[in-house]
Amino acid sequence: MCYFAERYNNIRFPIDSENSRGLRNAQLGAVHAIAAFSTLRKKSAGIVVMPTGSGKTAVLMMTPYMLLSRKVLIVTPSKMVRGQIFDDFSNLGTLKKARVFMEDERPPAIFELKKLYSEDFREKIESVDVVVASPPCALSLSENGMREEFDLVLIDEAHHVPAPTWQQILINMKTAKHFLFTATPFRMDRKEIKGDIIYTYPLSMAFRDGIFGEIQYVSIEEALEKDKLIAKEAERIFLNDRQQGYDHYLMVRTDTKEKARQLFDLYQKETTLRLKRIDSSMSFRTAKTYIAALKAKQIDGIICVDMLGEGFDFPNLKIAAIHSPHKSLASTLQFIGRFARTNAENIGVAKFIAMNDSELVIENYKLYTADAVWQDIIIDMSERTIHKEEEVKKNLEGYVRGDGTPLTENVISLHSLRPNCHAKVYHISGFDINGVFPEFCCVGDDIYRSANDNTVVGIGVAKSKPRWSDTEQVLDVQNLLFIVHYQEETSLLFVYSQMKSEADYRAIAEAFTVGYNKIPRNEIHRVLGEMQEYEMFNTGMQSRFAETGESYRIYAGSNVASSIDPISGKMYAAGHVFCKAIENGEPVTIGYSSGSKIWSSTYLLIPEYIKWCNSRGLKIANEAIEVKTNTNYDFMPIPKRLTAFPEKVFFCFFSDKTYTSPPILMRSIDEPSSIILTDATLIIDSVAQDSIQVIVSLQGLTDTITCNIDGTVSCDRPTILLKDGRNRVYLFEYLNDYPLVFKTTDDSVIEGNEICTGAPDAIIFLQESIKNIDWPTYQTNIRREFGANNRGKKPIHTVLQELLLSNDEFNYLLYDHGSGEIADFISVKESEHTIEVILYHVKAMKGKNFNGDLSDIYEVTQQAIKSTIWLKTRGTLLEKVKSRRKSRHCVLKKGQFKDLEKTLKQNKLFTAKIVIVQPAISKSLAIPTKFQEVLAATSFYIRNSGRITELEIWGSD
Repeated sequence: MCYFAERYNNIRFPIDSENSRGLRNAQLGAVHAIAAFSTLRKKSAGIVVMPTGSGKTAVLMMTPYMLLSRKVLIVTPSKMVRGQIFDDFSNLGTLKKARVFMEDERPPAIFELKKLYSEDFREKIESVDVVVASPPCALSLSENGMREEFDLVLIDEAHHVPAPTWQQILINMKTAKHFLFTATPFRMDRKEIKGDIIYTYPLSMAFRDGIFGEIQYVSIEEALEKDKLIAKEAERIFLNDRQQGYDHYLMVRTDTKEKARQLFDLYQKETTLRLKRIDSSMSFRTAKTYIAALKAKQIDGIICVDMLGEGFDFPNLKIAAIHSPHKSLASTLQFIGRFARTNAENIGVAKFIAMNDSELVIENYKLYTADAVWQDIIIDMSERTIHKEEEVKKNLEGYVRGDGTPLTENVISLHSLRPNCHAKVYHISGFDINGVFPEFCCVGDDIYRSANDNTVVGIGVAKSKPRWSDTEQVLDVQNLLFIVHYQEETSLLFVYSQMKSEADYRAIAEAFTVGYNKIPRNEIHRVLGEMQEYEMFNTGMQSRFAETGESYRIYAGSNVASSIDPISGKMYAAGHVFCKAIENGEPVTIGYSSGSKIWSSTYLLIPEYIKWCNSRGLKIANEAIEVKTNTNYDFMPIPKRLTAFPEKVFFCFFSDKTYTSPPILMRSIDEPSSIILTDATLIIDSVAQDSIQVIVSLQGLTDTITCNIDGTVSCDRPTILLKDGRNRVYLFEYLNDYPLVFKTTDDSVIEGNEICTGAPDAIIFLQESIKNIDWPTYQTNIRREFGANNRGKKPIHTVLQELLLSNDEFNYLLYDHGSGEIADFISVKESEHTIEVILYHVKAMKGKNFNGDLSDIYEVTQQAIKSTIWLKTRGTLLEKVKSRRKSRHCVLKKGQFKDLEKTLKQNKLFTAKIVIVQPAISKSLAIPTKFQEVLAATSFYIRNSGRITELEIWGSD
């Protein structure tokens, strides 16, 4: 029988009390948790979390007895701690003092491996029960055949385990049981400490039990000669403590060996303190000599560069002079724990001396400031961070692979995934957790589902050949992350995807839902609610009028909201925003866009990301939230959810993205044409509360599409097939991604499932804008738009052309009548400093009476509004003219094209005017209210579009 099994019956579990020594609550809980965990025969490591000073070493030493171990390897972070554990285990001093063993108990045979393993050590190691080693030596031992001798590996200060050396030790010794001990189960680099947290003793309980003592922060006001002031204050406190009978000692903490040398000289010159300097440049023997002098109380303290942190036990160290703070929470807690020990006589409150210069912020706390309540802050930071780590591990245990099997060590660790906070948000009517990611995600079997969180994680590997290679060999490999999370409370679906086209998001949503809708901006806008101190980094404003000039304005920089004024609020609607603010006392970043997306600059673990989604989702769904940023961003109107189509819809046009990059018409499934979608004619056929029907005509093909109130588009018999990039889609499918924009006569804009109301009171029809043309004088047939003369009467186009050619004010005249036209006639006038373009849109009278038939003005006003897109810039107009001329349109009636081209390339002020030519409109007769609404809305829209200075109507007397 092995040593530990033999001695098991000698173990006792006395409880520590005022009258007798024994095991503390923390030690009792940890020991029994280890025993319980070992009965489950889990392959994973057990992690024990105990505050510094709570007796972790005693638990580590009892573990082999509890598990009846054969041979134990103890890995410690430093030579100094290795020596301490060797000495303690060699005589069972700590366990005998706690009355776990009687004084005559025989200790185990123990070997301190001080050098890399060689065969010379084999016989010695075979003869002992315990080997204590630092990581390099332990690694060398684990890399040879002797690793099979060990059935238990104990890791002290286990937050180092994610480091490669420590990881390899555990991998090499995978047949042994692993138990990891730490006070801080988290790291600055956020790497996972793999294993199950089987026991956590909170710091608050350690404080109540008297294990973690009182701590105080001594603030020095910010000033020059920082190091000198800290040194003087350290000396003052040290001498005062000694005068009060406290047996206290000092540690001077800095971050570099060079700084330590400087501080040694400074303390010698400015104080009477007897100090020794310890850093990694010294031999272990020298360092050990100085430590012995400290414990023998022959010196007053030490100047240290991270040499006496983890595992160092000298409870009389009670004063810390902090010249250079630690940079991580784990290191700070470890450091503070060394001074908060209570297991010594004649000791009082631990004191930390640092300058109040706000040098360090940890977990959003400015620790080194005068008003920092250290006792509360340190306990809260420790417990909150440990609890978060426990919660993450517990949460990730709920994930299973796509085939239903639990996660194993040979698959990717979900703990290693840290997505940036970004999500496309949908409102859905049903969630299918067993959905399968679309094929383009290349996920395969790497799917992980959690029914507890209603979350599915997919990891894709997309392979392709590089663009610079002509071979079929796959060289480019891209790893892709997808997360689908359903918040049942709000019926919201959050989709995280590294493939971010609308079609990709839609396909992923379709795979996991029954039905879905994007979230309108007024609801997405609520993610900005319940915060304070907003500062906008980036804002976007979407023009509520034509695409002429700026269709989307972006401000970027610091405090960009100040650039928004009330006038901008009337011209634009909120597009996107990204800002920082304070939420629940913490700084956060948050942004949203019109595409139903939300994002932050933060990277989080999967469970934390889900919490982030849920917290944003509760805001989005909360109708009671009213966002008030107290910045100029509040001037921006926010589009709202469309609940019913208004009766006053009078016009529709394609989205800005369609005009920027229009898809082309396919003649057949394989044969593309040169016809672009923006050449199509759009006619509103009917308007109901829940839908609008639009007739789309393009190159002899006609689709009647239905735009539904939820933002979706459908078509019973689609015929218009488009090629958009690589994709071939029917028109209605394309419009689901790039919805039509509808305009009302009272200045509302509808896009998808959103409506943005404007300023209806500003829309006024002025009858003076109608110019009377004496059509009979020119022998005009006002009921015929174009074609041949009939009975001596000329069609309107012929008369208009004669009138325009008789006008010497402009240099060029183009005739562009036909499908996809810019306008029927286009005149261009060049002067010394300006270029003026006038577009003439013509329609014949079809009604029986003047001002009697609304259809006389509907089509021509829509053409006029649509044409504003071609007046965005001189270059836009020129490119469109060139495109039309290729299709044998845009015939020059005056001037030469090469000269026109040169004119439109001149860097001169570019202005435009639009003329509606419709003889059915009579200036002298009463104009019906509906006529006035349409004409006033058209005029208001065009005049506010930016480039166009005037809308003129050529009618009749």
